[in-house]
Amino acid sequence: MKPSLRRLFTNGSYLFGGSAAAMALALLQTLILARTLGPADFGIWSGVQAYVLVAYSLCTFRTSEPVTRYLVEFRERNAQDLMELLLGSALAIEIVTRVLALVVIAASVPWLAGDLPGGTAAIPLYLLIGTMQVCAVFDQVWFSVARDLGRYRAIAALNTVFPLMRVGGLGVLLAAGQLGLASAGWLMAITGALQAILTGGYLFGAMAEGYGVRLGGLAGSRVFRRRRELSGFWGFMGATFLWSICSSAIKEADTLVLGFFRSAEEVGWYRLAKSLAATVMRVGEMLSQVIYQDFSELVVRRDLAEVRRRVLVLCRTWLPLVAAGTLVGILLARPVLVLVFGAAFEPSVLPFQLLLVASGFVTMVFWVRPIVLALELYWYNFRITLVQGVLLLPLNVLMCQSYGMLGATATLALAWIAGYAALLLPAARRLSVKACQDDAQGR
Repeated sequence: MKPSLRRLFTNGSYLFGGSAAAMALALLQTLILARTLGPADFGIWSGVQAYVLVAYSLCTFRTSEPVTRYLVEFRERNAQDLMELLLGSALAIEIVTRVLALVVIAASVPWLAGDLPGGTAAIPLYLLIGTMQVCAVFDQVWFSVARDLGRYRAIAALNTVFPLMRVGGLGVLLAAGQLGLASAGWLMAITGALQAILTGGYLFGAMAEGYGVRLGGLAGSRVFRRRRELSGFWGFMGATFLWSICSSAIKEADTLVLGFFRSAEEVGWYRLAKSLAATVMRVGEMLSQVIYQDFSELVVRRDLAEVRRRVLVLCRTWLPLVAAGTLVGILLARPVLVLVFGAAFEPSVLPFQLLLVASGFVTMVFWVRPIVLALELYWYNFRITLVQGVLLLPLNVLMCQSYGMLGATATLALAWIAGYAALLLPAARRLSVKACQDDAQGR
């Protein structure tokens, strides 16, 4: 195996170790909540999370990819001043937009409570989960900085610690007989605050040690006055912001729409199936987070031929492995899901099997979106997501109204597959033999 690919899977193994533990803990958290709350209250819990995530997508930026892309460029150029400006800009926008999102939630939920899952009784829960999301203010910048500095072990450690805190807290509440919607909400808010403190400490320490960037060098006034010096970064941010809105609408609006037409129990069954399928996709997401760093460095150096070589190796080795794992998962879904979550969640089996096919396809081609973003085709990425939203959201309403959770399942599976299939087209064109030869000659 080439050293570059060995590094991918070595770094990926650190992320996989931490994220595998996080996935296991997330599944345990889902298991505890689903079995304790039951389908109805678990459906309310899922609806609250969906509403909060949609609200945050409308107010916040997706900073991880733009920060990574320009950290690589400014590091290659040894542009210390621009690195300070970049990190200060990213942190400022995270703080402002996340606080804004919480304000939007606090203002909108009482007004819409009659039509939202849980009704007026769940208003405190919306605020608690919203507060938890504010506490994630340092997460994206920390991940970008730690990835750029190669601190994959630290990423893996933090990926494990926070889910462990949440599961441990749920276990204590369960043992005390106090686990319910309200207590779970308070737990998420408190652990979120601890997460912000720890992640912030790691972030500022890493910036000082890795780049010589101190907290005093991130002054907000400089960020505003010199914003034009980061025009490429802000263009990327604008594209990812719009993409995040459409993507979150596709990811979370289905739960809200289903809850509007069907019972909380059906929402709970669907949410469980969706959560389990999304967990499978986390494997590809972990590798994409690593390989995006490598692709960005190769694009900055104009070495598309090496990108092409790495993709071909992945196609020969990774695709058959994921296909086999997907088939095994489909066959074992019914006995395992019923055994673990109980007979009350047996209706989740078929939606999970259908979504597993789609998540398997996405995991097979995990490298597509990192290539598209590294090549700065972020507006194309947005247009694909926009088309998905325009076409699939009305379809989701019709399908949920007519077929309930199976309609939501079919729409979501179509969105996952179609989105990544569309991204394959520009990636294939840019990595064609002729394009790579022309790129080599241009250098």
